[in-house]
Amino acid sequence: MLRKLLSHAAIYGLAAQVPRLAGILALPIITRYLTTFDYGVAGVVTAYVGALGIMQSLGLSVVMVNSFARYPTRFKWVWRQLHGFTLLWSVVYSLLLGAVLYWAIPDGAAENRWQIILLSVLPAMLFNSTEFLGGMYYQMLQRPLPVALRSFVVGTLVVVLNIYTIAYLRMGYMGWFWSNFIGTLIGFLIYSPMIYVKEQMLPIFNFNWQRIKGSLRVSLHVIPHHFSFFLLDTSDRLVMDVLRVPLPRIGFYNIASSFGLYFAAASNAVVQAAGPVYMRLYAKPDDQEEALQARQLTFSLQIVYLAVTSLVALWMKEIFILLIKNEVLQAAYPLAIIILMGYSYKPMYLAVVNQLVYREKTKALWKISTMAGVGNVVLNFLLIPFFGIEAAAFTTFAALMYMGYAGYLLKEYKQIRQVDYYPWLWLPVNVMALLVVYFMADAALLLKAVVTFLIIGIALLSSVRLRSIF
Repeated sequence: MLRKLLSHAAIYGLAAQVPRLAGILALPIITRYLTTFDYGVAGVVTAYVGALGIMQSLGLSVVMVNSFARYPTRFKWVWRQLHGFTLLWSVVYSLLLGAVLYWAIPDGAAENRWQIILLSVLPAMLFNSTEFLGGMYYQMLQRPLPVALRSFVVGTLVVVLNIYTIAYLRMGYMGWFWSNFIGTLIGFLIYSPMIYVKEQMLPIFNFNWQRIKGSLRVSLHVIPHHFSFFLLDTSDRLVMDVLRVPLPRIGFYNIASSFGLYFAAASNAVVQAAGPVYMRLYAKPDDQEEALQARQLTFSLQIVYLAVTSLVALWMKEIFILLIKNEVLQAAYPLAIIILMGYSYKPMYLAVVNQLVYREKTKALWKISTMAGVGNVVLNFLLIPFFGIEAAAFTTFAALMYMGYAGYLLKEYKQIRQVDYYPWLWLPVNVMALLVVYFMADAALLLKAVVTFLIIGIALLSSVRLRSIF
């Protein structure tokens, strides 16, 4: 089971991560022509687009996943109706997005305001719904190759365009916006014939309103849950903008947080592959063997996540020196360590949330995710004025840990729990891992090499021990 999941994750991930790795390797080229101001503009605009982006799908992915699992012979009919509805909703959503961006774009980028708005609004209106449908369809069928193809082609194109527009045309922050727009357009052109022609999943606009209303009653509860990811991943820049933190300082934080987001994006390959596996295991609520398999899967993934984040964070200083050819931006590596280590929360979080979603206990999700996101924002408003942007990194780590482990305290989860996941043993391990790599960031290279081998050894021994126990 784990081997199949990781093989699918590898297909999702390698296709997406090859261009992403190329993008990281391109940093020494493009950072020569970028400033903290460029990163600041991109960070602020991305924050507002991310804040509203949660609303575009209206949380309907939950309904789509459940209808696929429960109605395997007629789920397409349900999905086509939902697709028609979301296409119409996208027009309203895009107008709202354009109005917010007109107000939110920093004054320093005013000369490019309308370009930024159009490059952000047109994909939301025309392309995003189709890409969402295509990705969801092939994920649930456990056919990762079409998703991998789209990710590889689009990702590679965006990297090439970033280099061309930023390093050759010297377009600064506008290079990102143009590259992402063209990449989204190409992704739409890839999925359209596959979904609309081959799979015959054309949208139904004469949809059943009762079905739509019933779907929204389930899905709208998920919007605060999905919004929390914005509050955790991106809202720091929005809060800094509201607090009038200088744009170059926002850009400084943005380059640090981008490394955490790189890992979060990479780990989405595991999330995509794990979703259908968890749903299959949870489909037999009275089967103890299936529950034990789900726990073993979670523990195995947690070991992998902790090992990878710890190793990357341990060498973060050297990574910044190698990739970031800008001395001002290089100094952001301590913040990157803290933020990156927070993203090791994901496996323990998935174990809880997938159970709650399958049992349609979506009303409880806000107690995990929304509380984590709101807590992060509140702490940022309280602490950034006194401790600066460094406070945002620590609050992000704390909020992500809450996200990963708070679900185990919910009564809704306790009512459906079949086996103990020992969350209060895993949480201290996460915190200790952060402390070790943070205080060793400036250690001698030889000592770091020794610690690297220790981390790898501990991870391997833990995996072997896990298999022998379970």
